Amino acid sequence: MKITRNRLAQIIKEELANLDEADDAAEIMQAIEDVPDAAAKIADTIKKEIEVLSAQSSLDPLVLAQAVAALLTTD
Repeated sequence: MKITRNRLAQIIKEELANLDEADDAAEIMQAIEDVPDAAAKIADTIKKEIEVLSAQSSLDPLVLAQAVAALLTTD
């Protein structure tokens, strides 16, 4: 079963509704909703940095991006 973004948000809202502290629940929900936007901003910044770095070297931007991705996913 594939869970859509809207369904996941609905599930989270339902679970947060069960919390006693409504203010905290609203803050948590807002933080969760902000994650995709924050991730997109980080990705755009990294992409721009990779483009600048690859222009200064002989590396292909894709190769440099793969190296950055490997570094970010290393334990």
